[in-house]
Amino acid sequence: MTDSLQKDLRLLSRCLDGDREASELFVRRFSGLIYYAVRYVLTSKCISFGPEDLEDLHNSVFLDLFENKGRKLSQYHGKNGCSLASWLRVVAVRRVLNHIRDGHMHTDLPQEKQVPFENFSSHDREELGPLALMEQAERGRLVRDAVQFLSPRDRLFMKLYFEDGLALEEVADTLRISIQNAYTIKHRAVQRLRSHLSRDT
Repeated sequence: MTDSLQKDLRLLSRCLDGDREASELFVRRFSGLIYYAVRYVLTSKCISFGPEDLEDLHNSVFLDLFENKGRKLSQYHGKNGCSLASWLRVVAVRRVLNHIRDGHMHTDLPQEKQVPFENFSSHDREELGPLALMEQAERGRLVRDAVQFLSPRDRLFMKLYFEDGLALEEVADTLRISIQNAYTIKHRAVQRLRSHLSRDT
């Protein structure tokens, strides 16, 4: 178990014990990740949204987690090596998808023109056709292969920012670099990925 996961588990335990300070720290720790997941789902589903929509859904996710003495939050057990951040991202995605399916938000495009967002849910993946699944898997493979050409620090940056969904400020703090340097690393890494992907495709 990594130090980061142990730290998250200790924080989670304090939250479930009713530690208010820990709960506030938990929200600050994962707020960027939740905003990222909410925004990604809405964008991928071609939903029109504003700052208030993001704020409402972001707050709804945390309310769901902490209501009934943290019953939802207590469902995390870290099975199969799933990190707390990954589990929270799944929770956020499902919350937004349910919100959309309940008719609270509407897409700007016909269903067949929406960008698929099935990365997070095995149930949703079943709704894709075999060809779409193959194309999705191939894109994922190409990106994973291209990431290997990046430096170790750039790979870590990409994981924290794109996979774990941390805000850029949080990534900079984790890597102990300035926010300006974080922007530079992000731009450079993305450009290198694009270069490798364009050659491979």
